[in-house]
Amino acid sequence: MNNLRPSNLSLRTVSSNRPQLHHTEDQRSVAASDDYYSFSDHNSSRSPSNGSAATVMRYATPASYPPSRTASPHISRTHLAPDMAAPEAERSAPQQDGTPTSNTVHFGQDRVAWISPRSDHDSHQDQDLGEYSGRPDTPGLDDSPYVRFAINQLTRDEETASLSRKSSLESDEYPADRLVWDEGLGQFTRSPLPSKTPPAQQPRPLSGEQQQLLPPPPQSVEPESFVAVEPPEESLLYPALDYVPVVLRPWALAALIFCCLLMIAGIVFCNVWSRRHSGLWYYDGQGGSQYFVFQFLPQILAAIITIWTFVVQAAIYRIMPFATMGSERPVDHVLQKLPILSQNFLLPDISHFRHGEPAIGISLFAIWLSNFISIPLLSCLFQAKWYDIDGQGTWQWASVLAVGWTLVAIYGLLVIGLLMLMLRFARTWSGLMWDPTSLADLISIIQRSNILHDFEYSEVVPHVGETLDPRVLRLGYWRLSNRDEIFYGVGEVDAPIRSPSLHRTEKTRGKQPHGLLRVSFDVEQHAGFSKEMDDHPLYSKSARYRWTPWFLRDTWVVLWSVIVSALFIAFVLASFIHDAIKGGFPPRLPTLPSTGAFSSSNFLYSFIPALIGNVLFLLWQPVDVYFRGLQPFVELSAPNGAPAERSLLLSYPARLPFEVTVLAILNKHYKVAWISLMSVVSVAIPILAGGVFIALWYPSHQDIRIAALMPAFYTLVAFCALYMVSFLCIWPRRCRYLPHDISTVVDQISFLYQSPLLSDKLLREPRSKTDLVTRLIMAPPGERDYPMYGFGIYIGRDGKEHLGIDRFHRPGRSDMLITTGSMK
Repeated sequence: MNNLRPSNLSLRTVSSNRPQLHHTEDQRSVAASDDYYSFSDHNSSRSPSNGSAATVMRYATPASYPPSRTASPHISRTHLAPDMAAPEAERSAPQQDGTPTSNTVHFGQDRVAWISPRSDHDSHQDQDLGEYSGRPDTPGLDDSPYVRFAINQLTRDEETASLSRKSSLESDEYPADRLVWDEGLGQFTRSPLPSKTPPAQQPRPLSGEQQQLLPPPPQSVEPESFVAVEPPEESLLYPALDYVPVVLRPWALAALIFCCLLMIAGIVFCNVWSRRHSGLWYYDGQGGSQYFVFQFLPQILAAIITIWTFVVQAAIYRIMPFATMGSERPVDHVLQKLPILSQNFLLPDISHFRHGEPAIGISLFAIWLSNFISIPLLSCLFQAKWYDIDGQGTWQWASVLAVGWTLVAIYGLLVIGLLMLMLRFARTWSGLMWDPTSLADLISIIQRSNILHDFEYSEVVPHVGETLDPRVLRLGYWRLSNRDEIFYGVGEVDAPIRSPSLHRTEKTRGKQPHGLLRVSFDVEQHAGFSKEMDDHPLYSKSARYRWTPWFLRDTWVVLWSVIVSALFIAFVLASFIHDAIKGGFPPRLPTLPSTGAFSSSNFLYSFIPALIGNVLFLLWQPVDVYFRGLQPFVELSAPNGAPAERSLLLSYPARLPFEVTVLAILNKHYKVAWISLMSVVSVAIPILAGGVFIALWYPSHQDIRIAALMPAFYTLVAFCALYMVSFLCIWPRRCRYLPHDISTVVDQISFLYQSPLLSDKLLREPRSKTDLVTRLIMAPPGERDYPMYGFGIYIGRDGKEHLGIDRFHRPGRSDMLITTGSMK
C-alpha cells in the first residue's frame, strides 16, 4: 500500500450540512455517507485515477449535539477533536509488523468506532452491506447505530419541513422532520432527510467493466433472536420462576378442602342420624337458638366457602395466562382468549377447556356449581316434622334426605375440583417471580418482549385480540442468540428481537434529546376536540370513550335500576299491605312431610327466595370485579396524573374481601369501597331469604300457613333496600370509559407497548416485588419531585403519538395530554 502524502492534503473544518474534503491535487472525493465510508485508492486497477494509497478520513461529532434539533448556523461548523488534529503520518504509520494502525472515529465520550485501512475490495463489500459491524473487541455490541448517528449529524440538511398537522402549540423549536426512536442510541433522533446534493456532486455510475470487477454482495446476516435458557441455579440475580399465590398453594387449598369435607361430613351425619333416630333435635318454635342453627347457620357456613372460592378463582384467573406460557404448552391464543379478571359467577366460564387447561376448567365449573346452588339447597335442608315417639307426638327438626345427598354430591365435586387444582399448582413451573396483581407487574414482564410490534395502534381498536396473529409464547428466562446476557419476560422462541432499543443496556444508551417533543392538540379551539382531531383515532371521542362493560352501559344501568327498584317496591307492598307476611299466608302446596322429611311448601318457600337472593348476590360480583380492575385507569385519567401507589401499583382485584374496602377508603376511592363492601354484604340476602319462612299450624285459622320470622324479615327488607340504592352508585363516569376491554393480557399490553416506561432505567429488570415497588415510589435520579403517571396521548418510543400509560411529565418533553378532565 502506498503511503499518504500529508503535505499535499489539508483537512479543514467540517460543515454539519455537507462535509467536504479539500485536496491540493485532483483526486477522487472522499465523503461520508449515511451507511458507510468511501475510500480512495489511486493505484487500484479498477480506478481510472492514479496516485495515492487508500485514505480514511475521520470526522468528530460532539456528543452534546442534540439529535432532535436543527443545528444553528452559529454552531454549524465543528472543528476536529484534539486527537483528530494529530499529524497524518502518526495516524497512518504502519506498525512494526507492517500492518497499518487502525484509525478511529470518536462519537461522544464512551463510544469509539474503529475503522482499519483495507483494500478497495473490502470497502466495496462494506458499501454493499450497508451496515457497519462492531469490531471483535466489543463482542455482542453493534456500533453501527452510533456511526450512522454521527454521520447523520454531519450530513443532514438544515432545512426543515412544516408540520403535518397544525396546532396551537406549534413553534419554531418544534422538530420539522419526523422524530423516531433510535434503536441503538436509546433516544429520539430525526429520520434521515432525502439527499439534496446537486446533480454535479452525485457519484457517477460505474461502467460495465467496473461493475464486473465488483465483488458479489455479502450474504444476509441472521438477526438476533430469542433463545430460551435455564438460569443458573441458586442465583439471587435469577430467582426461580415457581411463584404461586398464597391461596393456590397446597396448604391453603388443603384448608379449603378440609372445610368442604367438614360440610360433607356434617350433612352425611345429619341424614343418617335423622333417619335412624326420628329427627335431630326438638323443635322449640320460631326465634330460638335451634331455629338459628337449622335455618341460618348452614347458609352462613356455605357463604364462607363461597367467598373463599371467589378469592381462589380470582387468583386462578390472574395467573393462568402466565402459568400456561410458563408451562411451554403449544397454545397460541393464551394472551388473547384467557381472561385475567374473574368471570365465573352467574354463568360458568369454560374458556380454559379450549386452551389446554382441563384441570382448571373442571375446577372452575365445580366452584361455579357450588356457589350457584349450595346456599339455596342448604336453606331447605332441615324441616320440622311430626314424630310419634314413645306414644307421644312431638315436632322434631329433621334432615331432608334428597336435599342432603344432593349437597354431598355437589361438595364432593368441589373437593375433586380443588384437588385437581392442587395438583396443577403443586411443584409447578408457573413462570412467575411474584404475583402479577398490578399494571407495574405487567410492565416488568413485557419490557423486553419481542411480540410488541404486533400491537401497532392496537390501543384504539375495539377488540385487540382479533387484530393479533396467533403465536406460541413462553414466559421465562431468555438470552439473545449472539449474547450471553440473561433476561426475563414473555417472548416467542427463535423469533427476532424486533425492539432492539429495549435490549440496550445503560452503557449503550445515548443522552436524551434537548428538544421538546410535543403532542399536537389544540385545547383552545371550541374548548375541546376540534373537528380535525375528532376524526383522528387517538383524539376521537368515539374511540377514546368507546368501551365499558355491557352491564355498566347507560342503558343497562337504567334498566337494572328500574327492575331492582320495581321488584323492591312490589316486594314491600306485597309484604306489608294487610299484614300479609305478619299474619301468614296459605302455602298453596302440600305441606305434610314425606318419609324423607320432604315438604313441598317448605321447599318452595325456602329454596326459591334463597335462589333469587343468590342470583342477586352473584349478579353484583362482576360489577365489583370491574370497578376494582378499572380503578387504576380512573386514577391515571386524572388531569395531572397520579402517583404510582394510587395507579400503577393498585391491586384491588387481588385483595381479600373487606381488605379492599379498607384500602379504598384510605385511598379515597369511596365508590370502589362501597361496591366492594356490598359484594360481601349482599350475601345476607340469600341467607335470610332462605330461612325466614316456615310452614306452621295456626290454631286461630285451624289451618297450616306460611309464617315469617319477623325480625329476620325486617332485616331482609333493609338489605334489599341497600342493594337497590347501591345500583344508583354504579353509574360509571367518563373516566371509567376506555377504548376497549381490559379483561385479557393483550388488552392491557396495548396501552403499554410503546410506552417509554418499558425502557425506563428506573424500572429496568426488578428482581422482586419489593424492588419494583421501591423504584416506583421514589423520585428518579436527578429529579426532586416524585413521578406522576397518566393515561392519555404521549410520545412513544417510535417518536409517534400513542394512547396509553406513561409518566405524565418527562424532561425535554411536553406533558401528556389527558382529555378526561376537560371532557366531563
